[in-house]
Amino acid sequence: MPSARIRRGPAVPAALAVFCLLAPIAAASQTRPANPELSALVPKLAAWSLSEAPRSYFPDNLFEYIDGAAESYLSYDFRELLVADLVRKGTDATMTLEIYDMGLPLNAFGIFGAERYPENKVVALGDLGYVEGEALNFLSGRFYVKMLAFGLGEATESTLGEIGAKIAGAIKAGGGLPALVRAFPKDNLVSRSEKYIKKNFMGYEFLHDGYVATYKPGGRELEGFFIDGGSDKAAEEMLTKLLAALGADNQSVEKLALGFHARNRYGQHLYIGRVRSVLCGAMRVPDGLEAAGESLLRATAAALAEKPAPK
Repeated sequence: MPSARIRRGPAVPAALAVFCLLAPIAAASQTRPANPELSALVPKLAAWSLSEAPRSYFPDNLFEYIDGAAESYLSYDFRELLVADLVRKGTDATMTLEIYDMGLPLNAFGIFGAERYPENKVVALGDLGYVEGEALNFLSGRFYVKMLAFGLGEATESTLGEIGAKIAGAIKAGGGLPALVRAFPKDNLVSRSEKYIKKNFMGYEFLHDGYVATYKPGGRELEGFFIDGGSDKAAEEMLTKLLAALGADNQSVEKLALGFHARNRYGQHLYIGRVRSVLCGAMRVPDGLEAAGESLLRATAAALAEKPAPK
């Protein structure tokens, strides 16, 4: 059988043709103008100057800047990133400023919460902020601002704070933290552990807009949660699908006065109820903390019952 021949002749023209087709797309992406609202947030500082023109990134090319983390931002409906690199005049100190426009304050809180840790040192900037080493990150409205400095030594935290305050002051008021974040009962709550999960809450595609926080009754961890169904009907449909999924997973489900209780094969318990358009309760409750889990179900339901369902 004759051996196959490799035809190399058309390869270069074909590659050139593909390049010519893609080049306008790449050029358009690179020359897309930044949102003036983001550009206006880059402070003018007497002691600092831009080392190059600020760069903009969008959903289709964010991976060029943060390849490993781009999907996390995109999952919260990221819109635009403006990056500005600054150098302190007469020194080797540098600073990178990243301003993420997440479209909505809730999306900004989601990615902020995904990247912070309860033990991070709190700073009073915007709606929430923290400093860690040479980095300072804060949340304000729909913007997530990240600052990273090098070469400032002992003045790092104070300098980041001063510049961050200028940026925060230029951002229009965002309305504060989401209502369901503020609704978490405070007893045994691990401070600054609250998170917002936009999609696939608890690993289920039909659960979305979930809020979760860590609790430590007696030094052992469990999690409290809210799930915003958007309407009474949608929340009830979510609950029905979840109970069916638990049953299909051979989890025993029992009816409680305020909702339902289930235990999985790993010895973790779920307590869940519904108050109007919001599901609430406790999850990842280990064996031995059943009383704490049911107590947290009552507390989350009571927090929702005290006022109209948060929007």
